[in-house]
Amino acid sequence: MSDLLLVVDFDGTVYRGDEPVRRYARRIAAALPAPRAEHYLRVFERYLAEGVAAARQSTDTVEAAALREAVDAWGAAYGLAQRCHGVSLDVTEEAFRHSRQDMLDPGCELEVVAPLVAALTALRGTVRVVLATNSPRPGLEELLERMGVAGAFDDFVPGAGKPDGLRRLLRRELGDGLRDRPWRLFSLGDHYFNDLAPAVEIGAAAGYIDRFGRADGPATAQAPVVERLLPAIHAWVADPRSAAVAAA
Repeated sequence: MSDLLLVVDFDGTVYRGDEPVRRYARRIAAALPAPRAEHYLRVFERYLAEGVAAARQSTDTVEAAALREAVDAWGAAYGLAQRCHGVSLDVTEEAFRHSRQDMLDPGCELEVVAPLVAALTALRGTVRVVLATNSPRPGLEELLERMGVAGAFDDFVPGAGKPDGLRRLLRRELGDGLRDRPWRLFSLGDHYFNDLAPAVEIGAAAGYIDRFGRADGPATAQAPVVERLLPAIHAWVADPRSAAVAAA
């Protein structure tokens, strides 16, 4: 077994599609009075279509700030609910738990990124592949099985608590190599601060799925879709030291 480590995010990386996060937003909206719920969902849909550019259409400064600061759709749904509508943490957490159960429903459309899953499956044995997600454990294994992706990973870490939890995971996985051989690591994800910053800051390689063109920080490679990052992963496997230097 190689001592190379590939850490992979889940939402927006292994799968894509907005139906799961739409269901999350709808469950949050159910806690609001009808006019506010309609406005909340309308603004959220604008974010899905335009990303941070949706902030320019808002005349509400708090709403515009929430849209600008949202790194992904889950963050936009949460930020708009909490900052603009005063929705409690209990409501958003319950909505998130239900949205995960919704994903087990075959009627909840999502797209497994087949080229990525095939690449990860092929790399196992050459690279240790670990799924690290902030999603809680209940239902996650069943969901991975439903999606047909469980065999792509050597291990998975639910409730990872990224970004700090990712730093702890890297210390466990890399040991002394965290300091003197950080190039052993490639981190892949779509949330720069959660998935990539902990890797880049130690001098490791990173692949940034930047759907909305936010360019939140440096990476070995970045692209709007994960398929375009696969060559960077294969280049890292072939020459990990050079890939990590590119990220720095």
